[in-house]
Parts: sequence; structure tokens; C-alpha cells
Amino acid sequence: MNHSGNLVSRIVGGIGLGAFGLLSVMRPPLPENLHGTQSVSVNPVIRAVAETDRTQPSPDSAATERIRPGDPKLTAAQRMLQHKVELMQRGRAFVLTVPTYTARLTKQEVVKGELLPEQVMSLKCRHSPFSVYLRWLTGDVGREVIYVDGANAGKLIAHDGGWKSRLPALSLTPDSWLAMRDARYPVTAAGVVALIDIMDGIHADDLGRATVASCEQTAGHFNGRPCDTFTMQYKNREVSPTYRKSITLIDREWHVPLSTRHFEWPRPESTVPETQLDDATLIESYAFTDLTFHAPLTDRDFDSTNAEYQFR
Repeated sequence: MNHSGNLVSRIVGGIGLGAFGLLSVMRPPLPENLHGTQSVSVNPVIRAVAETDRTQPSPDSAATERIRPGDPKLTAAQRMLQHKVELMQRGRAFVLTVPTYTARLTKQEVVKGELLPEQVMSLKCRHSPFSVYLRWLTGDVGREVIYVDGANAGKLIAHDGGWKSRLPALSLTPDSWLAMRDARYPVTAAGVVALIDIMDGIHADDLGRATVASCEQTAGHFNGRPCDTFTMQYKNREVSPTYRKSITLIDREWHVPLSTRHFEWPRPESTVPETQLDDATLIESYAFTDLTFHAPLTDRDFDSTNAEYQFR
């Protein structure tokens, strides 16, 4: 696989999401982002996600400024991409009316040039103060991460699963090398809103630079829910060094991306058949299932002393 490149960040996101990693934790498009291999600590999109007030929409975001409905200069692909962005902006506004939610988060990412095994996590999220709890259900089963804005000196609290769960939990800076060891995004960029913000930034660039060759909308389903499926193809490596294609499923009721997958360009010498190309070039995949809005979450759900958790 060819993992050189430079940008998602600037999905997912999200659509992640990467908000998951830790003693062997996370990675970015932002150590390797949705569009490249930059360190998350210097990625402007992730920094914006981390520093933005998540309780309020961002009507003056880059996407909003650069997208002009009805612009006669837009191609059919740009108009469809614009429609996708508008749907996600509606979804963002909806999610921000919901103080808390829970979900099952599934992610698979290329980190340090290697496509890691799929990881499934239980996610709890609160918007104000922004708070995240993650527990691994596959892979390093039992690993837990908690992050709360304004608490613990801005650090996450984490411990690994298995026998390592008997070791003391660690407090780590979210974008530190240890916290980002097997993730593309820091925990501060976890959740549905952050995924939308990341994708919004990417698509603002796509629209502004006319990088998209095609963008098609079809009907689909994900986890039993009706969705609009947007399949986008980039023109070439020159305009999009990392991304070749993306497939995003947006819920028709909530307008949030339930699943998004991104694919890179194959190596020039690749002999992979066209029918296997997506499997061979997957670089990021994020999915939210079992979404429950208005979940009855309290401070206790984001407290490492919670007796239901395994922090020591």
C-alpha cells in the first residue's frame, strides 16, 4: 500500500476518530491524517477541533465560507459534494442539540504505514464540558480512556486491557507520542461532531481546489437505518496525493455520517485487480452503530473512580 501523502485532515473526520489510543493508543491522519502523514500536534484541522467550543455550531467555518449554493461555475460533482456537506452540517446542528449520546465505534486505520486490525469500542460522549469515555471491545479488550475538557490538567487517563489492566493508569497529553501510538486522531477529536468537522474541512479544500472527479449519491442502508451513500472519486494524485476515493453513508433522519471509508492510490507497480482495489488501499474506516441520543450520562460516567471501570 502507498501511505505517503499529506492531508485528511484537513474523515470522517471522523469521522474520526481517531479518538482512541493509548498505551498502545491512537494515531492520526494527524499523526498520519485523513490526508497525510503529518503529526497531529501540528495539524491545524485537529487543533481547530480540539480548541473549538463544541457546544456551538461554526457557521463561519471554512466550508461555509467557500461553498456558495447555486454557483453556476460548480460542476455536477461539486454540486453533489456541496449537497453532502450541507447534509452533514444539518447533522452537526442536530447532534449539538443533544447533550449526550452513546454508540459503538468501529475503526480501522493505517498507522505508520501498516493497516491495523479493526477495533471496536464502546463510546460515551458529552458536549459540555466535552467528555469522552472509550472501552475496547475487541483487540486490547478492556482498555479504557477518559478525557474531560478542563480536568486533569488537560490530560486523558488511560490503561491497557488484559493483564496490563492491573498496572496503574497513566495521565497522558492527548497528542503525545505515547497517546497517539496506534491512532490517527487524538481523543480530543473523538465523536460524531469532530468527524463532521474534519470532513467539512477536507471538503472545503476539495471544493475550493476542484479536486473531485465524480461524486454520486445512491440509496443505501447501514445497520438497519436508511442512508444516502456518497461515493466520491478524486481526479489524480497531483490534486489529491493521499486520497483516491471515499464512501460515506449519511443517515437520512439525523444527517450524520454513520460510516465513512477512505482509500489511497495504489503503488504504480501494483497488480491488484480493480475488483480488489478498495480492500487493498483502505487507509481509514470509521463507523457509528447503536447510536443512542440523550443517553442518561452523568459526571460519574467520565470519572476514573467509577466502580464499573478498571482504572487503578
